This record gives sequence, structure tokens and C-alpha cells, in this order.
Amino acid sequence: MKAFSIVDESFDPVISSSYFISIQITLDGFSFCILDPVRNKYIQMQHIPLDGKQALIPQVEECFASVEKLNLPYKKCMVLLPTNIATLVPSSLYENGDEIKWLSFSHTLSDSQGVATNKVRMADAFNIFAVNHELERILRRQFPAPSLYQQYTPIIEGNLATMADSEKPFVIINLENEYFDLLVFRENNLKLCNSFPIKSESDFLYFCLFVFEQLKLNSQTTEVLMFGRHPRFSELENLLSDYIKKVRHSNMPHQFQYSHQFRSLDTPEFYNMLSLPLCV
Repeated sequence: MKAFSIVDESFDPVISSSYFISIQITLDGFSFCILDPVRNKYIQMQHIPLDGKQALIPQVEECFASVEKLNLPYKKCMVLLPTNIATLVPSSLYENGDEIKWLSFSHTLSDSQGVATNKVRMADAFNIFAVNHELERILRRQFPAPSLYQQYTPIIEGNLATMADSEKPFVIINLENEYFDLLVFRENNLKLCNSFPIKSESDFLYFCLFVFEQLKLNSQTTEVLMFGRHPRFSELENLLSDYIKKVRHSNMPHQFQYSHQFRSLDTPEFYNMLSLPLCV
């Protein structure tokens, strides 16, 4: 994606300490947006492409050094660090200090990685995920108390509450470049939350249809909501639509107001970043 910057005319750097800033950092992009919580309105967004073939940390350092808005004080700072190295642990089983043990059941951490945790209120669980040590150090140097998130948390917090009165199953698919997350909600509960690798379109279709078969989901009536970032997002959406009737994508969560300048955005890759304020 090309670089862009959207700034509403109401944005005022003098009162930035009343704003929420949400940041998303991936190997190929640094993005951030600013919410005015008084009006529940997004008034700014900027995307800076990164070179995935170059080291991430120096590029992140350059973003903080060169972008003035990233050096203003904010009321809250939330950072989304997408990764498939994550696991959900029920609150009844979680104990502080056991994070690495839980994550090690299904993943292997490198020497450069540590762990972070946040409570997922709507699922009554804790999300434990991998974080790059150096990246975390930079973020905590840049902001007084940044809240770090992996994508499971905003997906669940942003969607489970809206399904509270629905008995019908609902599927959410979040696409990343090399994997996708698939979550199934039914009767006000999270029934499945898993990540699957994507090496081809057939991989994507296989895992989706496998979940539908195993959970006995009706391909004619079950709704599927897709968002995320993948170079072939539209192709994957169209492919799935050939087998599952009710597939749609969403660009922005409905719980917020948006500056009129956001109308020019037609991309679902910022959905999770825009959902971060729902986690606090």
C-alpha cells in the first residue's frame, strides 16, 4: 500500500493529551490513527510503507524521529503487533508468571522475543502473545504507558458484544500476509479462535471449509465477515463466496464516527487497529 495521510480540520495538536492514539506495526507498514474520545470520532490516520526486506527496528525508529504527531502527548496509546504466535487461556486457568509456559505448548519463541498479555473481557480469557524485545523497548521509551495488543483481542472485544442477542453462528476471518485468523462465535460465546498458514488460495479454502465441516456450520446461512491485510484479499474473498453464501468484508468498525476524509479509504487492513479503543 502507498503512503497516505488523512487529517481532519478539527485535529488540534494543542489538546493532543485528550486524544487516543492507536498504532499498527507490521513488517511492511507503520500505521497510526487518532481518536477524539469526547466525540468518539476518528480525526486522523497515516500509513508509512516499510521495506520488508530491511531490518524493522531502524525503520520504526525513523518513523518516531520524523513524524511530528508521534511525538505529541496522548491520553492513551495502544499498539497492535500482529502475530500468529499467540494463545488464549481461560481466566480460571491463568496465573501470572505462567505466560511462557502456556505459549510454549504450541509455539517456540526466539531469543529476540518475549511475551505480553492482556485480558479479553468478552471471552473471560487472557491473550498471551510474542513481542519483539527491542520493539517493546522502543515503544516504552516513546510512550509513558503503551498498551500492547495482538489481533485476537480487538477482534473479540469489538464483535462479541454486538452478537449478544444472536443464536446464529458468526464467523470472522482476519487475513495477514502469511496466515489468517478464523474465529467462530455462537450463542454469545467464542467457539473457536485459531490461526492457519496461507501458502496458496487452496490452503485458505481448505481450512475454511474444514472448520465449517467440523463445527457443522451451514454454508448457506452462516455469515462470514472478512478484514485484514493480504495482497490477494479480494481474490480470497471471491473464492470463499463460491462456497459460502454470506461472505462480506468491512473496512471500519461501526462503533465509531469518522472524519469525512475517511470516505476515501477503501481498505480492510486497518479494521483491527481502529478497533483498539474497544479494548480499554
